Amino acid sequence: MTSAIYTSRADFDTLVLDKPDNLLEKVESIENYFGFPNGISGEKLINLGREQAKNFGAKILKEEALSVKVQDEEYTVETADESYRGKGLILAPGIQHQKTSVEGLEKFEGRGVSYCVTCDAPLYRGKKVGLLGSKDYAGKEVLELSEFTEDVVLFTDGGDLEMRENLKKRIEELGISIKKDEIEHVLGDEKFSGLVLEGEEVELDGLFVAIGTSGSVDFARSLGIPVDGDSIVVKEDLSAGLPRLYAAGDCTGGARQLSVAVGEGATAALNLIEDLRGEKYTDWKKSA
Repeated sequence: MTSAIYTSRADFDTLVLDKPDNLLEKVESIENYFGFPNGISGEKLINLGREQAKNFGAKILKEEALSVKVQDEEYTVETADESYRGKGLILAPGIQHQKTSVEGLEKFEGRGVSYCVTCDAPLYRGKKVGLLGSKDYAGKEVLELSEFTEDVVLFTDGGDLEMRENLKKRIEELGISIKKDEIEHVLGDEKFSGLVLEGEEVELDGLFVAIGTSGSVDFARSLGIPVDGDSIVVKEDLSAGLPRLYAAGDCTGGARQLSVAVGEGATAALNLIEDLRGEKYTDWKKSA
């Protein structure tokens, strides 16, 4: 959205495919973003960003990009119903968190259930908190969570820990409780309050979900640009290996923070604008 503010303000026709159900909209309160001393919800902040981009002329569609192709230095982005073509492209898909199969968790997203330890862990300082997951990503997240509260429980939902030995050792050293029983159902009314395992009820103030891996680079692979694990490889200017192609935000790796994503969005847009000057592409085209 930051990139769209810059490119549309520079008089380039800008299209944003804004997939619904993004992570930021589920964040209860952002307390460390510049200019909001009393905090702001993720949903409210992203809606302000959308409004700002629209004010400069950006077109925002609530559609999911399913594939990206390049031919003759022109990019085609496919959705379920349409394809859109343009001279430049900024990839900012964020990261894709694997959804849990635990029934009833989704209704508490933003109300006690979170997918971002870095974002929301300070809200649970000193409280009893759970983390759901069993692989390296979960190990990294539970260790970070333990810096905010000593009362942490790791739930594997019937599975064994499948993480590197150094992560297991660190979790053991910190005395983090591990519960491997399957989760039967979720507790809570207006707000999440705990989990029921096989014959055990565990009361919690909050739950973080860290299942599977931390990201997806399907777009990068379809374009043939380099990736490193779950991140798109970019140069210092955030270019991604093809003409007028940039990547920004969580998909580039590094610190997964809103302020970092906003900064990268601005950098990618400014460099793309510089690329396009002199051969201004006056329209993005749509074909059925």
